[in-house]
Amino acid sequence: MVFMALLLFAIVLIVSFLIYSFCKKLIYKLNKRVLARNLAIIKNGNDLKNYDSLSKKEKLEKLIIPFFMVMGYNTYDMREFARVNKDASFASDFITKKWDKSRLRKRPLYIKFADFSLEDVDIENQEFRCNNNPDCDLDELMNPMYFKGDYLVLTNGYLYLFFSKKRSKGSTKYDVLFNLKNYDKNDIGKLAYFTKQCMFLEVSDVFYN
Repeated sequence: MVFMALLLFAIVLIVSFLIYSFCKKLIYKLNKRVLARNLAIIKNGNDLKNYDSLSKKEKLEKLIIPFFMVMGYNTYDMREFARVNKDASFASDFITKKWDKSRLRKRPLYIKFADFSLEDVDIENQEFRCNNNPDCDLDELMNPMYFKGDYLVLTNGYLYLFFSKKRSKGSTKYDVLFNLKNYDKNDIGKLAYFTKQCMFLEVSDVFYN
């Protein structure tokens, strides 16, 4: 009896994982198609063209929030796209959160604005070289005391650097760089993994006891 119960549980788990994998791939492919079209709206907009004249607040409101809206996050829902509202170098500006029946299940992305440029990014070695800027202190931003996310996203409004929680202390290597001013199909393919639908989907969403 116990063996049959365990066997049934294993079958259900395997089937759920297969469904999860299928859904993940399908969502990824759909998001990759939609992203290209929607990102072009921001890329070709006046706000990005007038980037140098924008203040920090304007970059947050006119570039960063629309960017994550395109990524599928409901930026109007403070529970899903939370504003941290702390004027401290270690604090992120936004945190994406997944809730289920008033229970916080996941914090995928911690998003932080920092004043850096493409010159601070070593694309060939995939390293971030932003020195003497407290907003770029990765060890501080990803301190386990208050960083509970899967990725830290460091952005200046058009450059988006994704650092995994698996990053080693002291490392300056990033996982993904997306340049809103200059990207191709491969860049969009990498970015699609960070959309809401991909980041929020878990095996438990398709697993039934």
